[in-house]
Amino acid sequence: MGRRIRVLMCGSDIGCVKGGMVTVAQNYLQYSGWKKSELTYLATHTNGSLVRKISYFAGAVLKICFVLSQRRYDIVHLHVAERGSFYRKALLVRLCRRLNIPVVLQHHSADFEDFYAEMNEKQKAYVKLIFETVDCNLVLSYFLQKQLLEKAPAANVIVLHNAVKVLSEQIYSQSGRRIVMLGRQGRRKGSFDLLEAMAIIDRDLPEDIQLWMCGDGDVEGVKKKAEELGISRRIAHVGWIEGDEKEACLAEAMMHVLPSYREGMPMSILETMGRGIPNISTRIASVPEVIREGKTGLLIEPGDIRYLAELLWQLAGDRELRSRISREGRRLVMEDFSLEKNIAELEEIYERVKRDASG
Repeated sequence: MGRRIRVLMCGSDIGCVKGGMVTVAQNYLQYSGWKKSELTYLATHTNGSLVRKISYFAGAVLKICFVLSQRRYDIVHLHVAERGSFYRKALLVRLCRRLNIPVVLQHHSADFEDFYAEMNEKQKAYVKLIFETVDCNLVLSYFLQKQLLEKAPAANVIVLHNAVKVLSEQIYSQSGRRIVMLGRQGRRKGSFDLLEAMAIIDRDLPEDIQLWMCGDGDVEGVKKKAEELGISRRIAHVGWIEGDEKEACLAEAMMHVLPSYREGMPMSILETMGRGIPNISTRIASVPEVIREGKTGLLIEPGDIRYLAELLWQLAGDRELRSRISREGRRLVMEDFSLEKNIAELEEIYERVKRDASG
């Protein structure tokens, strides 16, 4: 086998920034089965004040300029979202172009459409330029592929679904009594809708069923809303969890619920489905590509709180339905959304990008 493809991957600081984009990068870096490529990760964004973020990015740009001028890498792989993330990565795209280094741009934003809608025509033209300049745009679904091509018709856009590590054994427990929500707390993720749905069925729901709302964001707002609805006793946890605490939580999960208003391809859905945990989510964006109604999960329209309450009640009370969705959901993730499959496809993309850039 020839020399491995040397990839410089750039995104947020995986030590302190949270979210799906960072989880994707972490999965890549922790995977030991790369066959044709070797990755180096360089963070270009961190948490903190605006001054700290600018200073951090400036330092990263200097490092990138140095290593690329030394021809240490064959490809630069950039993880991008909206707003500041887009403009930072756009600058890096232009830098790589000057140095004749091919670029793979992987899109993660659930809010890019809102960001784009606020732009003037000059700014939209800049988006088009950047997307058509890079060698390859990676998007999370066919839905998002169509959206990107509407903005940049000449762009090279490839669908690469998010992926997760799937355990070799089925570990879902039918005795679990936790309704879990993984993700940033707030209106966009549907946190308050979930609380209202729980309030509707609260009196009829067995007392031992608890709600775990696991994520950063509007934690205090969630706690206050639960108090207003009189369901605080149902809430076992609000806030970020990781590591062993997260493992313990998911081991007792009855179901995962993500009633979002906007999404890309949620890592939380793939992660829980890969564990065999049944999902309820919304019929938006890329979600129906993984949650297939009634087979691998259950879907509602965003904001349909009463139907959400019905599905919560139905799934909590129907052991056979949970079992069937658990099996089918896990099978789908194993076949189409496993990390092994994703990385094999990504390495083929790297090969094509490198070959096309050389030829």
